[in-house]
Amino acid sequence: MNLDYIKDIFDFDNFDYFYHETSVDNAKAIMENGLLVNGTNIIGADNILYTTTCRIREDMVPTSQAFVDYIASEFSPSDIRDVSAMVILAADKDFHEDIVEPFEQYIDGNYYQGIIRPQQVVGYVDMQELEFYPNENYEYVDEVEDNITFGRR
Repeated sequence: MNLDYIKDIFDFDNFDYFYHETSVDNAKAIMENGLLVNGTNIIGADNILYTTTCRIREDMVPTSQAFVDYIASEFSPSDIRDVSAMVILAADKDFHEDIVEPFEQYIDGNYYQGIIRPQQVVGYVDMQELEFYPNENYEYVDEVEDNITFGRR
C-alpha cells in the first residue's frame, strides 16, 4: 500500500512501536523469521532492544505525511550499508521491555543474544518506493488491515 494512510497502522494507546533499518531483502526475511539481536551492547543501552531499534514516538506520526517525511530523511542508500527498508515492530504497552526473547545462538559466526519474533513485526516500508508491506505473521494483522481500510473511507 502507498503511505497515504500509514498513520492508521499505529495504535499508540495500546502499543509501543520501534523501527529497524535494513535492506528490503532483510526486511522480508525479518517478517518471516524475526529480528535477531546481537549480544554486543556497546552503546550501554538499558534494554538490548535499543541496540538494534529506535522508538517511534506518537509525535513522529501526527499525520501520514509527517511520517513519510521522516522516512525520507532516514533513507540513505550507499555501497557500505543498504538502508532501503524500515521494519516496524510493535509491543503491547505494558510488555515492550520483554519484546526481545532469549535466543543465545551463533549464526554464521555471529552471536545473537535475542530475537524479536515475527508476530511482533507489523511490516516494513520500502523507503525508496514509499510503499508499506504488512506482515501476515503479525499478531494483530487483521486490526492493521481494518485500520487502513477504515482510514481510507
